[in-house]
Order: sequence, then structure tokens, then C-alpha cells
Amino acid sequence: MSVVLLGGAGLIACSADDDVGGEPLVGEDPSPEPPLGGGSTSAGVGAGGSTSAGVGAGSSTSAGTGAGAPESDGPWDSMSAGAGGGGGAGEPAADPPPEPPPGEDPGAAQEFTCEGLDSSQPVVLYVSADDSNSMSSPVHARELLRAGVAPEPWQVRTYEFLNYYRIDYAPADEGELRVEPQIEPGEDAGTYTLQIGVRSHDPKAPRRPITVTFVLDTSGSMGGEPMNREKATVRAIAASLSEGDIVNMVTWNTSNAVVLSGHVVSGPDDPVLLDAADELSANGGTDLENGLQVGYELAQEHYDEGRINRVILVSDGRANVGVTSAELIATHAEDADKEAIYLVGVGTGPVLGYNDRLMDVVTDEGRGAYVYLDEVEEAFHMFRDRFDEVMEVAARGVQVELTLPWYFKMERFHGEEFSTSAEEIEPQHLAPGDAMIFNQVVRGCDAAVIDDTDTLTVRARWQTPITHEPKEASREATLAELMAGSKEQLVKGKAIVAYAEALKAGTTEALRAAREQVLAANPGGDPELDEIAELLALHPSY
Repeated sequence: MSVVLLGGAGLIACSADDDVGGEPLVGEDPSPEPPLGGGSTSAGVGAGGSTSAGVGAGSSTSAGTGAGAPESDGPWDSMSAGAGGGGGAGEPAADPPPEPPPGEDPGAAQEFTCEGLDSSQPVVLYVSADDSNSMSSPVHARELLRAGVAPEPWQVRTYEFLNYYRIDYAPADEGELRVEPQIEPGEDAGTYTLQIGVRSHDPKAPRRPITVTFVLDTSGSMGGEPMNREKATVRAIAASLSEGDIVNMVTWNTSNAVVLSGHVVSGPDDPVLLDAADELSANGGTDLENGLQVGYELAQEHYDEGRINRVILVSDGRANVGVTSAELIATHAEDADKEAIYLVGVGTGPVLGYNDRLMDVVTDEGRGAYVYLDEVEEAFHMFRDRFDEVMEVAARGVQVELTLPWYFKMERFHGEEFSTSAEEIEPQHLAPGDAMIFNQVVRGCDAAVIDDTDTLTVRARWQTPITHEPKEASREATLAELMAGSKEQLVKGKAIVAYAEALKAGTTEALRAAREQVLAANPGGDPELDEIAELLALHPSY
């Protein structure tokens, strides 16, 4: 059973860059305002060191970076207005860092050296990209750029750009995952860009039957383009359904109404479902709490473990009546993993002022996809062309482990979070026909000690989606073998990262350098890279 959430409330994302005492930061920034702290830093703590908000090889890290910590594109943990950088709401502020010695630059990164490293101990890291289905940030950025507006840095989540744009790795055999590391030297001596693709098998045909539960926002703020995009979502999913699939639908504003319960569709473009889409209109307030609760009750009533079960929540996220706490709303999805009723969230805009805090938190709890629609056609792109990728699960609870030679540290990580502790990183689901992409820069403590006969190992562990059977796949290769291997996917991944990072920087220099890199990476006319080059040129600072 599937639940899909459509909304127009905006998205917000940020890179944490303050060093915060206590446990590593893991979580989302709930604030619609830019996060405290500003930009990010790429300096990392050396192997064997330890920090609390992002650390280098041999130490524990998660979302968050700071002086002396590696850069991560992960979001901040929850914090209340006025709270110190990265602390949870209501938590005491972290102790201030010690004063630097006289004459030392307090903002200078610690030098990474081999001193104190144990050459017998490899560096083992666990990485997360916030699953492969969080894809809202690049589409919102695209709409902003086409409107002549520069995205704010906190609106850009680089790992979602890697999720949204297609990087084609060869598919795995059915029921398996394929692990593909690629590496090339960086600009600085001793640095390397490392990209890991974890690819699932292609979608099965025919797919499993599906039960879809629509939870549709019909409040007054959904009027105009958000409502057009909401209707398009229902129509696009209707086009992808097969005879025997089941649809539930609840609309909500100040109150809620069950429109469809247990409706068995006749096939694609079921007329009853299309009529229900046509009848949608915007009025009243917003009681998302009760709308989502009724949606899950319908989803549970028509649950069938032999089916795909999804809840689809469509809303602009402006919950302003009833219990509006994102955390309380998310409790309705807490058991989604156990019950296999995953929640898909769809943001509808409007482009200006869009805040995705609510949608991001609820879909994280619901373990489903999160997409944004910048136009009606995007609904058909996501829910017709990429239907299996958004709705189905090929591998549950994927955990990715990276083992590096002892002299490396993570210098810059373009995912959500990483850690030396597997317990700190939540495993994520992977859809069929899809790949988790991990792009990062690693640095050696001394270029002279790097040995290209040393090995790098990537291991993926997961469970089968229905039987929960544990499985594992790995790839081990020497640095020399990887250096001599194919770079096709790595080149595109680097171009996508350059695009996202240039949007964060917002400078003419960064934007033009990124566009040059994108053009150089696209000798064959890749339409996605063509689009990225076009969008970079639309930035007001280009």
C-alpha cells in the first residue's frame, strides 16, 4: 500500500558547519529560515582523531561540519529558533571552543599528517545518501533559476541532485545489488575523487499489484498552480495503474473527506479516479494531522502484504490548523517500515517561499520518496516514467561500508552523513532500476605513502523487500585497478556536484567554472547535462 504526500510548502536544506559538542548530529533542519552558521568548510580531522559534528577517517561523524571537520552536505539536526548551531530544540548550547594559541588563526584547518596513525588499521566508514528517492531540491532549484531567482545555499542538497539526475551504472542481477567504485586523482597532491554506485536490478514486468492511498491537501493555499500540480499527480499515477490495483483517497482542509475507499481500478486512466481528480478544489484551512491519520487508517484497512502499499501525501506543507508539529505528524508513519506502508511526499510549490521542512520530516519517517513538481509535466516524469523508482523497493535497509587504506581520511562528503559507527547511520531503501550515488573527496596524510597496490573495498548489506532475507555484495580492487578503470559515471557525478556546489557558492567565478566542467563532461549530448548548463547560465550572478 502506498501513501503519497503532495505539497506546496517549500524545502530547506543546509550544510552544517559548526563543531558541536556531544553526539554526532543526525537529522533535519526544521526551520524555514536559513540555518545558523553560514557556509561550510572542507578541512577534516585526521585519522584516529575525533570530533562530534563530522570527523575524518578513524573517527565518528555524521551530518555537520566545522573547523577541523570534513565537509558534509547533510542537514542539521532539529533546533529551535535562536538555538546554537546544530543543537536539538531545548538542548543546552555547546561549550565554546578553546581559545587558539597567540598568533594562530582560529579559522585555520588542522593540518592532516600521518603522525599518530596506525598503519595496521584500515579506515572503515559507513555512508548514507538519504536513500535514493529524495529528489526535491534540484527541481525546486530549477524552478527558482527559471524564475530568475538565485537559490539560497540552504535550499541546495547536493546528494539529492545525485539522486535526481540519472547516472547509469550497469544493472545488478535480479535480487542482487551491484557495487561500483570509481576513483581519479584530485587537483591537490594526495587527494582523490571517489564515487560509489550501488545499483539495483531493473524493474520486473509485470510489477506487483499496488494499493495507493492519496492524502490530498485541498486547503485554500493550494489554489492555482499547486492545485494543478496536485491534480496532475493523481492523473499521472492513474496512467500507471493496472487492472486490479486499489485506490483510496482522502482530501483534507479544515476537515477531511473520504472520496474513495477500496476502489478497484479498471486499468490505466480509470475514469472514476480521473473524475475524482477533476473534482479537486482549494478552500478552507489546513488540518494535515487528521488528514494523514485518516489516510493511514484507509491504508491499513486495505493493506495486503502481497502488494506494494504506498501513501501519497500531496500538500503545500502549510499545516496551520490542528496539531501542526512535524514531529507529531510523523508519528503516523513511525511503523511504516514494520507494516510496509511507505509514504511518498510530493511538493507542489509555489516556487517562492517554498519550505520543505514538513514534507522532508514526514517522508523521512515514512521511508518513501520525496519529490517536488515545478510544472505539471514533472508529475508525469516522476509518476509515469519513473513510477517503479518512486513506488517500489528492490532492497530494504541498504547499509554501505567503505574500507580505505590507513592513510586516507574523508575530506569532503557530498552525501547526507557518514560515520565510523554503523549504528550512527540509518540504512536506506533502494528502488528497482535505481542507484545510490556516493561522491566524496578523500585525502592521504602524505602523498608519498600512498601505495597504488593497496586495496579499497565497498560492501553493501541489505534485506530482500518481502522475505527480509539478509544479503551482501562487495567489490575489492587496488587503487591502481580503479585508477585504470572506467570514469564515465564519475565524470557525470562530478559535473552534477559542481553544479550544486556552484549554486551554494553563488559567485560568478564558481558558476562559470561549473558550467565549463559540465560542458566538458558532455561530449555526447546528454540531455540532463544540457539542462544543467542552461540552468547555470540563468543564475542572476552568472
